Amino acid sequence: MIGHSPASNSALDQAIDVEDAIHHDFLRLDHVEGYHKLSAKTKTFFSTAVASWDADFYVKVDDDVHVNLGMLLTTLGRHKLKPRVYIGCMKSGPVLSDKSSKYHEPEFWKFGEDGNKYFRHATGQIYAISKDLATYISVNK
Repeated sequence: MIGHSPASNSALDQAIDVEDAIHHDFLRLDHVEGYHKLSAKTKTFFSTAVASWDADFYVKVDDDVHVNLGMLLTTLGRHKLKPRVYIGCMKSGPVLSDKSSKYHEPEFWKFGEDGNKYFRHATGQIYAISKDLATYISVNK
C-alpha cells in the first residue's frame, strides 16, 4: 500500500503507476505520504481494506519484514472467535519528547508530563486487527 507524493503527478508517482500497471501489486491509497502522517495512512488503509475485502483479520506488514505465513495463519486462527483482536509485537516505552531524537514525537504533550510512557501497542513492523476493529476505525476515522 502506498499513498501519493505531496506534488501532484510527480516522477515518483508516475514510476509507481508504471510498475503497478505491470505487476498489479500496489494498493494506492488516497493519502499524501510523509513520516508524520503514518497514523492517517493507517486509518486510510484500514478503511480501504474493510471496504475492499471481507476478511476476519487485516494485517499490516512493513515491506522489509519476512513473514512466516504458516505461523501467522496459526496465530490468527487461535484468535478467530475472539471479538476486537489487536495483536502484534507489543511494546510500551518512554514518549520521545527530546527534540534532538530522530524519532521525536512532536505531540508528546498528549501523553502527559515528560517521562510518561506510550500505552501498550503493537510496533509498526507487523500487526493484525480483527474485522470488528477495522470497521470501527473506518467508521470513526
